Amino acid sequence: MRKIILFIHSTFNGVVTGDPREDKTNYMVWTTDAAMGSEYLLNRFDTADTILLGRGTYEDLSRKWPYIKEWPINVSDVGSRLGEKINNAHKLVVTGNHPLDELKWGVFEAPKQLTGSNIEEQIKDLKQGNGGDIIIFGSPTLVRSLANANLIDEYQVLVHPVVVNVGEHLFDNLKERKDFHLVDVKILTDGSLLVTYEPAKA
Repeated sequence: MRKIILFIHSTFNGVVTGDPREDKTNYMVWTTDAAMGSEYLLNRFDTADTILLGRGTYEDLSRKWPYIKEWPINVSDVGSRLGEKINNAHKLVVTGNHPLDELKWGVFEAPKQLTGSNIEEQIKDLKQGNGGDIIIFGSPTLVRSLANANLIDEYQVLVHPVVVNVGEHLFDNLKERKDFHLVDVKILTDGSLLVTYEPAKA
């Protein structure tokens, strides 16, 4: 069975977005190093071939990653290899009952949409299908929905040593308690922690 793996940046107090009054997708306003953790994310593509995105995260990332070679900064070797993996992976965008007219990812394969009201069933079918693992970047609204449905198999949370007073928390609006099993903790050079959890077995 394919695994669904979450990789997300978080503050020490659990905020995973930018300021909703400005650009909610811009979590980089509080990251100590936006590139921190890129190597670990790159390693996830050893087993993953598909990226699952919420609508807002798709709209943000599709404006950036397809054009990595045009970025006005020097991109590291890890960043370039990560960009290649992201751009060439299959992509699925959850749009639910509000589908987009057209999805694009620069010159790369266009993402496909998951539409309608039975998104959880569609994702269950994906997990049972052929292919590699499925990675979710960010997309906190989608993550909460999938967490409530017990569809996420692994949570990789990069916890930055900062606290902020605006933004959405990762686990807002959960329907019930969730217990987890600690798989791994890595201490990064800037003091961030890359924490990996799996849902605890009943």
